Amino acid sequence: MNQRPLVSNTTLLLYLGRIGYADLLADLFAPVYLPEQVALELETGRLLRPDTLNPRMLKWVSIVAVPEEEIARLPPNRLGIGEQSVIAYALAHEKLMVGLDDARARQFAEEAGLRVIGTIGVLLLAKRTGLIAAVQPLLDAVQAQGFRVSSELYRTALQLAHED
Repeated sequence: MNQRPLVSNTTLLLYLGRIGYADLLADLFAPVYLPEQVALELETGRLLRPDTLNPRMLKWVSIVAVPEEEIARLPPNRLGIGEQSVIAYALAHEKLMVGLDDARARQFAEEAGLRVIGTIGVLLLAKRTGLIAAVQPLLDAVQAQGFRVSSELYRTALQLAHED
């Protein structure tokens, strides 16, 4: 499989990790970059939920520094520091896929010319490439862990997976 590099925000690792499928990212993308700011968000999450994935323990994740100057070059926005660092890193490096789930962050990244994939997109790609047999059980599992999906998006995802 021709893998594309990915720079990811918190949600992909958080929710895929909580259902035991974080390795899908390594199977689909190489390398997988994680800004230091995002690694810190996951560390904070482990204080609240010890089952939160520790990206520093994953051999396939490269934690990268994103200088404040790169983040400061972004147009004015109301995104969180993790989302900003992902977008800034992707803009500073060519051909990176951006892993974001927040609608506002996704729109900002797309307007900046970046290609975006979210948790649902990862599940759909994993099914298309034969890494998983079905999207619905994993989509239900991430929802059970707190991942929010509108009923319309849920139906669309299942249609795209040919599971409707």
